[in-house]
Amino acid sequence: MDKHTMLDRRERNKLQTRSRLLAVARGLFAAQGVDGTTVEDIADGAHVSRATFFNYFPSKDELLAALHTNHMDALAGVIDDLLTQDLTTRDRIIRLFDDFVQTAKDLPGYLRVVTGEQVRDLASPEVSVERTEHFNEQIQRILEPGIEGGEVRTDYSPKFLAEMVSAIYISTIRSWRQDRDYDLEDGFGKAARYAAESVSSRA
Repeated sequence: MDKHTMLDRRERNKLQTRSRLLAVARGLFAAQGVDGTTVEDIADGAHVSRATFFNYFPSKDELLAALHTNHMDALAGVIDDLLTQDLTTRDRIIRLFDDFVQTAKDLPGYLRVVTGEQVRDLASPEVSVERTEHFNEQIQRILEPGIEGGEVRTDYSPKFLAEMVSAIYISTIRSWRQDRDYDLEDGFGKAARYAAESVSSRA
């Protein structure tokens, strides 16, 4: 086996271990919460030592931040998919909000944990600026085809409109997090329609 092959295998093993740690943490956080889950729990579930855990993540909070990053990457994937479909901007916005509703139904505990990281971001300027800008950029991608097609208003900049849709999305998540009896479909449905109407060229 040549040196290059050995390095490739080592890199693959490292990626697999990291992915396993994230997958185990996702399940444990969903079932037990962050505070109820220890580093030892995660390491044991991933069949690695405590020391190995710290080789990948300096702390449990760093792992949680990585889960949040993965969640945001998945959001970008949802938007990629929406942009390949022959949809109006209104439909794309509504489907984006619908995706959160479906994920919340499938993984309610996990989503509360990972969106908690998002809310915490907003209170930490040193990390929130970059992540918020990234999120706004993703939302702006949904609006751009509508601007070109005359569906989206042009009396405000695309950046501002994306920020407003993002604000509606995040504030609706905050309402859901704060109220265990929150009606997901009704709340997110209304928020999505309001966001879509707000950016419409007919507004």
